[in-house]
Amino acid sequence: MIYIIDDDQNVREGFMILLKSAGFNSFSYSSTEQFFKSYNSEENDLLILDVDTSDTIGFELLERLQKKKIFLPVIIVTANTESSNLKLAKSYGVLAYLRKPVDSEALIDIIKYNLLSKIS
Repeated sequence: MIYIIDDDQNVREGFMILLKSAGFNSFSYSSTEQFFKSYNSEENDLLILDVDTSDTIGFELLERLQKKKIFLPVIIVTANTESSNLKLAKSYGVLAYLRKPVDSEALIDIIKYNLLSKIS
């Protein structure tokens, strides 16, 4: 399962369509709180996270995940261009830090590579 957290409904729907066309199952949330209410740790393939959601900064979610010992690979997507956010993302060990608009092929390649590396 690929989880998507973004407060923009159009972005969430776009990611879901893209992921479905690439053969992936996904579920989307408009907030980090929605995500935590329904998160199933048995289906923890990957998280696509907008770090600037309306309810919280995505980095707070990454901290919560670490505290709860949830080790979920994360791809950050953002319209934010601050280099300090990139450094912070690296400190959390995210798979990728992609600026919006996201290159669809690059996103799918990152996901496929991550999922294939889990198998081998």
